[in-house]
Amino acid sequence: MKIQNKVGRTLYAVAAFLLVVTGISSGFIGHASANQVTARSITISNSNGGTNNVAYTLAFTTATTSNVGGIVVDFCSNDPIIGDSCTAPAGFDVNKSTTTIGTQVGITGNSIDTTNSTANKLILTRTASSISTGTAVSIPLGDGSTTGFHNPTAIGSYFARIYTYATTAAAQGHSTNSPSGYVDYGGIALSTAAVINITAKVQETLSFCVYKTACGDDPSFTLGHAVGTATVIDSTAVDTQPANFSISTNANGGVVVRMKGDTLKSGSNTIAAAGSSAATITAGTAAFGARVSTSGTNITPTAPYNNGSGTQYGLDITTSNTPNTNVTSTYGGQIATLSGPTTASVSTVTFAATASATTPAGTYTAAEQLIATGTF
Repeated sequence: MKIQNKVGRTLYAVAAFLLVVTGISSGFIGHASANQVTARSITISNSNGGTNNVAYTLAFTTATTSNVGGIVVDFCSNDPIIGDSCTAPAGFDVNKSTTTIGTQVGITGNSIDTTNSTANKLILTRTASSISTGTAVSIPLGDGSTTGFHNPTAIGSYFARIYTYATTAAAQGHSTNSPSGYVDYGGIALSTAAVINITAKVQETLSFCVYKTACGDDPSFTLGHAVGTATVIDSTAVDTQPANFSISTNANGGVVVRMKGDTLKSGSNTIAAAGSSAATITAGTAAFGARVSTSGTNITPTAPYNNGSGTQYGLDITTSNTPNTNVTSTYGGQIATLSGPTTASVSTVTFAATASATTPAGTYTAAEQLIATGTF
């Protein structure tokens, strides 16, 4: 009896030991059959911390030929190691209800399980079908503009853990901290980063030059023709002289060019202004006027100074037109406009005068000031 009891206890102990060993072995079956995916990555469209609607493209190459009914991606702040506890990255959200899926490659037909997904656990489900080993997979998540993930708030590393499951139900039942039954797996490291904010200042510019031959010279001149040793205007001719102006500016609203001055005067004597409408100056009928005879790039002359290729001139000194084209008004009268930014737009203003047979003798002068005003 004693011998039989010892043998019975020994066999019982062996049986118990075998049960324990068998139990341990069965706990590793799921992991032992799983393989690690290769060429795995997650490409993000924006690395700025706390940014919303960031596109994430999941990519990997399968390691096992198997049915795939679902893919799960856990996002963790602590590490990418399968089986470790997972701490959700602060501020991170897959935006399960709004994130869209783009064109899928390799494992297609996936949709987001909005019921079982969480802020840091994305569950993709599909009708299960066989996927061969070595299949390159690409799944774009979000468009990077109006849909996508919300990046972690903090700047730095965070991680993703990828799992494929043979059935949809298995994927839906995924446990982040104790996953089991998956087919393939893999870890990925990601990182947010500080944004390089670059500031470059462009100041408003307006370069306006009035000149005779080259910018910087004196645009003044004596108007007339030679009579003996003198240069005069008389009733026999209409005398003309040009002056140039150039504009360079980055003004988006363009530039207004105005002329401020008056008609030719000698003491109390005057030569009549050409008027507020462009008109032909006829030799012997005293008149003084101007026209924009050559228009530079993007320059549009203003009436009555817009008879560019003709012989008509204007000079508006009528107070009723203040301040549009009246050159004697406080800010002068408009003679041309520039439509927008340009470099070195060169135009020519031509002045013309004639005297009548009864015009009093004297030295007649006029100071015409061109003024450019940019709208930025």
